[in-house]
Amino acid sequence: MIPSGLLETKDLLFLLAELSKKEDPSMRFISTNRTEEIMEVNGVRNTWSEGWVVYVNGERMDGVQMKRGVKVRPTDQIQIRYEAVERVFGRPIN
Repeated sequence: MIPSGLLETKDLLFLLAELSKKEDPSMRFISTNRTEEIMEVNGVRNTWSEGWVVYVNGERMDGVQMKRGVKVRPTDQIQIRYEAVERVFGRPIN
């Protein structure tokens, strides 16, 4: 669970980057022109079979959605889970 500490609506990626900068939790991202992906949280890195997945109010957010912009409100529940993922050529497909 991530305490958003929000007082206003913000972009999810901006919020995650702010938390990463504060190292609460420490995160590393990969960014392409199409997608954003969390590669590491508190020293635990993605593997070929497991990776970090972001959920907002129980709904899974994929990297393309996050790149396009996902707005979160102070009342939203944000979770980052390390779980099984399917990958093709290193990119998550599921």
